Amino acid sequence: MRLAYRPAVFVMNRLRYWQKFLLIGIVLSLPFALAITQYVMQINNDIEMARNEQDGLRYLTPLTTFLRHLHQHAALNLLVIGGDESYLSALTAEQASVDQALTEVDSINAELGERYQTSALWGAMRGYWEQIEAEALTMTAQQRLRQHNLMTVQAMLVIATVGNNSQLILDPDIDTYYLMDTVVNKLPMVVENVSDMRERSIQVLQAGTSTPDVRSWLTFRVDSVRTTLEAMRIGLDYAYRANPTLFARIEATIEESVKSVYQSHAFMNREVVNATANGVPDTTASAYYAETATTFRDIFSMYDVTTLALDDTLQVRIDAFTARRNLVLALTTLGVVGSVYLFSGFYVSLLRTVASLARTSQRMVEGKIDGVFLLENRDELAQVAISFNTIAGELIATRDRALEASRAKSTFLANMSHELRTPLNAIIGYSELLEEELTDVQQEEFVPDLHKIQSAARHLLSLINDILDLSKIEAGKMEVHLESFDLHSMVDDVVSTVQPMIDKNDNILILHFDPTLDVMHSDLTKVRQILFNLLSNASKFTKEGEIGLRVYPQVYDNKAMVAFDVKDTGIGMTPEQSAKLFTDFVQADASTTRQFGGTGLGLSISRRFCRMMGGDITVRSVMGEGSTFTVMLPIKTLKDQPVLLTGEAPPVLATVENGVSVLVIDDDPAVREMLLRFLVKEGFQVTIATSGQEGLRRAKEIKPDVITLDVMMPGMDGWMVLNALKADQKTAHIPVVMLTMVSDEGIGYALGATEFMTKPIDRGVLVSALHKYGDKNANQTVLVVEDDDPTREVMSRMLSKEGWRVTEATNGRAALEAMRQQRPGLILLDLMMPEMDGFQFVQELRAVDEWRNIPVIVVTAKELTPDDRAQLNGYVRQILQKGMYNREQLLKEVRTLVSALVIKPRR
Repeated sequence: MRLAYRPAVFVMNRLRYWQKFLLIGIVLSLPFALAITQYVMQINNDIEMARNEQDGLRYLTPLTTFLRHLHQHAALNLLVIGGDESYLSALTAEQASVDQALTEVDSINAELGERYQTSALWGAMRGYWEQIEAEALTMTAQQRLRQHNLMTVQAMLVIATVGNNSQLILDPDIDTYYLMDTVVNKLPMVVENVSDMRERSIQVLQAGTSTPDVRSWLTFRVDSVRTTLEAMRIGLDYAYRANPTLFARIEATIEESVKSVYQSHAFMNREVVNATANGVPDTTASAYYAETATTFRDIFSMYDVTTLALDDTLQVRIDAFTARRNLVLALTTLGVVGSVYLFSGFYVSLLRTVASLARTSQRMVEGKIDGVFLLENRDELAQVAISFNTIAGELIATRDRALEASRAKSTFLANMSHELRTPLNAIIGYSELLEEELTDVQQEEFVPDLHKIQSAARHLLSLINDILDLSKIEAGKMEVHLESFDLHSMVDDVVSTVQPMIDKNDNILILHFDPTLDVMHSDLTKVRQILFNLLSNASKFTKEGEIGLRVYPQVYDNKAMVAFDVKDTGIGMTPEQSAKLFTDFVQADASTTRQFGGTGLGLSISRRFCRMMGGDITVRSVMGEGSTFTVMLPIKTLKDQPVLLTGEAPPVLATVENGVSVLVIDDDPAVREMLLRFLVKEGFQVTIATSGQEGLRRAKEIKPDVITLDVMMPGMDGWMVLNALKADQKTAHIPVVMLTMVSDEGIGYALGATEFMTKPIDRGVLVSALHKYGDKNANQTVLVVEDDDPTREVMSRMLSKEGWRVTEATNGRAALEAMRQQRPGLILLDLMMPEMDGFQFVQELRAVDEWRNIPVIVVTAKELTPDDRAQLNGYVRQILQKGMYNREQLLKEVRTLVSALVIKPRR
């Protein structure tokens, strides 16, 4: 049995499902289509045959009319020739009727004569008639009678030919067959015999005597007509039984017509045959013609009703065939459509099942395996769902164990981060305070020792940060924060930071910066960290050599990029060492770690940072000659929000206010570029909008501190934008500085502008105007909330020395109590504290309306998750990690936030 299925299995295993369905459909449909086609063709043939019979009847109808008038013409012609001129007008009228009937037959013969092969026969008959018309005055009575007989015989031949070639004589149904037999065979014979008897009787009556042969001939013809009529009645009885409706339609006419024929025969026997045998007849030829005219009409009445019944019956048959064909085609179409629909449904169901299995597999790969996998199927594929659910159950258990281990790891890292950074923060803070106090009392001999303490602490902190960064990257929680910054300033900042390391090994730094580069849109912190890692490595592995930094534009894959080449003349690397250079915790070799130190994470993290920002790092190195590291990063990214590596939607981050934010709305690219460059250099956060509509949208999104607005812009000019800004409650409070080519201060101030300047803009005046909305508000109180005594003391002493009034609290609960006694202008907040931590404190802060606007700076050693940031969002202005800032950075943040508390709009 298995061997029998092997070929089919072999074929099916090599086809896709749609190909399998197509193959099965073809195999099933071919014989079905062949059978249906043959059946429909047979129906069409039957319809065609019936229509051909109808066409034959159409031909016979005018031909029968012609025969009627021809026999009438023959009888009238005998009467007129016999001297009865009273029938001359009737003869003339009948001759016109014959001509009209000939014309009608000519028309139908032109249409159907070629098909039925009657053209030659009809042409000969027409010639006989034309001879009668041409020789009417010279023909004798016998010649005319002979011509009429020839035409009658020719007409009978045409009728027989039409009956044969139209397939009337082959009709397959009993009812229509005997109707056909009546029309084509029986009635023409009756008409011919009755007409011949009438014409011979007229001649006998005109002569007044008859011979025995004539009387015998007439008697024979009477018997022939009677036999024909009896045979016709027998056939019609069969037709009535096959189609009972025919009886009601034609039997009455048939009965009356047959009776009329029999009466005519009786009259002829009495007045012609018997009378002439016994002497001179009493009836004249004219009287006999008048007596038999009704019989002649009755015979043709049988013709009319039988022909009409035959045509109607044929039409009923055609309609039945057509309905049957349409039903077959409709059922076939429904069957095909239904089969295709079911096949398609089966295929779609199969695809959905496979897609569900694929999605479930992907969810398993992604770790999203909660719940039970269900299928609507009741077939064999449902067994796969059961297997998937079994696997999912095992995976869920494994995932839960892994998540528990990951949570334990994250908790350990967070606790270690807090426990390590807090004392390091105190070490660095106290050493900075000691350095400052020793400098003040001019005991600078201890300063180098303090520098060593700070250096060692920062080195340890750097190692901790590298490990934590790697942990965040591996967990997919590292975020990219995009911003626009001055590239030259960033490079100068990195160079100034790394310069002491370069000088330590007596190296020389050579900087090449392409002047065409200006603003870069990327993650400033990560770009700075990448360059710092590369330059510090170059300094560490090079002695008394050269270190080069080249910054230049590049185009890669149709994208504008900026390239950083860090080249050194140090020890270099072998190809084997270069191959494992970017591996976590791996350095060139073991001696490198012993001689130069480090964890082997710097380059690995740098490469991951580059790839997160859409770039990469490559290296070229020659042992003993040095190395060149090339960093390629996109010069501009259009995204305005942070990018997460996890592929999830970016979280809402807390607004970071590092100074006054400025929204520049201007349609002139040159003006935008100029304002961007010098405002960034002045320390402002700059956002660009190229049109009025974009400016309104940006203003609602970022809510800048100040807006610079051009007046002359296409579409929506500056006045319309200013009016819209002041009409919206969300943007009405934002100061607006108008920049225009024309002086129209009245309109500007009437619409709500804060400042009005005329182009070309004086940079100093513009910067002064912008700074005016960030004037320092002195005598502000700073509340320091920190449970670690050394850290709290360091921050308090730093702030107090700078002239700030400081109050302290050891946890969130104590801080709330202190705020009830005196409302601070600024809060420095640790997150991890006993009794009430920083998160709970922020929640309590939100609940009091008058405290909602107090700026909060988080100072913590905790690694913040996106959920942590979302929890602090809108209430925390800045987040500083312990150990990652120095005294000046902390003071700068405090000054910036306190300065921004008061906005002075122009009146």
